[in-house]
Amino acid sequence: MLMDRPSSPLSTSSMRPIDINSAHYYDKVISVITKKPSDRSNGDISQIKSWFQKKSDLFNQLNDEIIHDLVKNCEFMKTERDFLLIEQGEKGDCFFIILHGSVSIYINTTLELEKDLPDVSRNPDPLAERRESMGQVEDEKIKELDRSKYGIYVGEIECGKSFGELALINADSVRNATIITDETTDLIVIGRDLYNRCIKSFHAKEFAERKQFVESNPLFDKWHPKYKKQLAMSLKKEKFHFESVIIKQGTRFDGLRFIISGQAKVISDPFQHSTQYSHFYPLPNIEDLKKEEARESLRRELSALTGANGLKQKRTSRPKSSLNVYTSSESSSPRARSTSGRRRQLEFCLVASQEILGDFEVAMNLNTFSYSITCMQETEIYVLNQTNFERLIEKRNPQVIKMIKNSVMEKYSVRMSWMKEKKDIPLFRYLLYKTEETERRKKLKSERQRTMKTNINIPDDDYFSTLFHHTSHRRIKRMKYSRSISRQGLFV
Repeated sequence: MLMDRPSSPLSTSSMRPIDINSAHYYDKVISVITKKPSDRSNGDISQIKSWFQKKSDLFNQLNDEIIHDLVKNCEFMKTERDFLLIEQGEKGDCFFIILHGSVSIYINTTLELEKDLPDVSRNPDPLAERRESMGQVEDEKIKELDRSKYGIYVGEIECGKSFGELALINADSVRNATIITDETTDLIVIGRDLYNRCIKSFHAKEFAERKQFVESNPLFDKWHPKYKKQLAMSLKKEKFHFESVIIKQGTRFDGLRFIISGQAKVISDPFQHSTQYSHFYPLPNIEDLKKEEARESLRRELSALTGANGLKQKRTSRPKSSLNVYTSSESSSPRARSTSGRRRQLEFCLVASQEILGDFEVAMNLNTFSYSITCMQETEIYVLNQTNFERLIEKRNPQVIKMIKNSVMEKYSVRMSWMKEKKDIPLFRYLLYKTEETERRKKLKSERQRTMKTNINIPDDDYFSTLFHHTSHRRIKRMKYSRSISRQGLFV
């Protein structure tokens, strides 16, 4: 369930650098960008340019000439906690890059933009007005901002990230979310003119790629255009180098990842599953489960044929001692037994473009990742974080989860058939079997209900018409008889 973000203590990871050398370099950066643009020398800019490339995802993708222009002409801004940087529905004329600090994102899904848009003629620059008011109350005790009126908390933007550029890309320039600072935050402000000159084409191309990805993905084919646009806005592009870890087994599920390019390998440690998912262990033997289910199915069929309820025997579960189970210290392969319980990771498969990472966890409703993903080459992915996954998929388009589950069942069944030892990853086989069995029972129940409806003889319209006429005729005769009796009583 999505909730407003609770207030929390400041995160030391996003505050001013603690390391002396880093703090000195950061002070150098601030001393340069707080000067007037005309006073920022080429030498000063050259000294701090590499810092921007290292700390900012955006600068890391731009060439030296564009970086030089941005650093020379950008504006520095410092805010305290609870400062309203962007309000949903207002016109946007700049975007921001966080040097230090963090901000929260809020979206009001009930906001009617046409009705609630500010009067631009009266207030052409709402950010400038808020900055002036911030300076006026600098010496006063600032009241904590009521964030609930800005809608649902959907995520956080940390140091090094940029935000607000979509209003400069879109023709209407309307802000799609509210952004509020979580702590003392240092930012770079890029105005529209500088943006158009330096990076508009870069951002427009990147956003067009995200929109194209959403439009071409069959998972989102039947979505409303409004949600497709929100999804494109929510996707974040990340790049990983050779041998980088994209996902680590055991970490909490935090959203879906879509591979755009590159290749990675899926590695799983079966011994770790028993601690990750202890509620599943010890795992029953699937062959025993199949035999038990076959016996139950035969009993149901015999009961349906005989129709003798008295012959039905009370269903009893087999004692656990009669079932073969997998324990955390047991593996079925001879090699694993010879290692005396030593942990070993299994290379499950390779994944490439168009693959979804985290789909197995969604399909099986797992809270932590059941495998690790390591890059085999440079790999680019789109990340949809958990908050936006819940907001756009679980809440707005739940049919996607069913599509993911169907895809996982087909894909993982094939992959498990490639394994030399059928019990190498027993958890995967158990979950696939249980999911398949659950779906099979639902299908049988649905078919049984349809059969029962078909077998019931429902009278046609003529029958009901005749019945109604006969009933009405008898009622009229009774009424006439009652009246005649009453009249006779009056004359007696």
